[in-house]
Amino acid sequence: MQTVIDFWNWYSGLFSDPDNKVRIAAWAATITTLSFIITLILIPIVKSIKRKFAKVKVEAGISYQIISSVLGTTAAEPLLTVTVTNLTGSSIYLNNPSIKTSKKINGDDTFVVPKSSGAFPRKLENGEQFKQDYDTVSLNNQILSNLNDSDKIGFKITTTAGKTYNSNKFTKSHIIGHMNASRRI
Repeated sequence: MQTVIDFWNWYSGLFSDPDNKVRIAAWAATITTLSFIITLILIPIVKSIKRKFAKVKVEAGISYQIISSVLGTTAAEPLLTVTVTNLTGSSIYLNNPSIKTSKKINGDDTFVVPKSSGAFPRKLENGEQFKQDYDTVSLNNQILSNLNDSDKIGFKITTTAGKTYNSNKFTKSHIIGHMNASRRI
């Protein structure tokens, strides 16, 4: 311990040396050492920590298709949409998105709805987004009709590496409200 104290006293004394050359050399050595530590040690550690805690962002939303024809413009039934954004810093492989409910239906709370938007698992590069729409009328007939108004529905995304990510959730009454609003348009 005494050696460390002696070194520190010697080192801090360099900054008050009467010779300007010694002071400049002490500052240069300090700045160089700090730059080395930041560039070669701290930055890689920070990047590693960011990669470790990077997430896959999963968002549920409701969207409308506007249909124009000779008879006029109308809104089709709303679509329940899942958007997956890869923020992990590397490629991932997604399994088919699942719909997750807050209440079990026939003993299950997770449902895979087959879609024709490509084969799964699907590769998702860093920063890339994947979006999939689900028809609310079909969902209402198969899933929503078995839920109470306050029950919630969202999406569950799994990767081939076994990681699971969940989206925000909507209540059944919120989705039904959008369906009723689209019929009035």
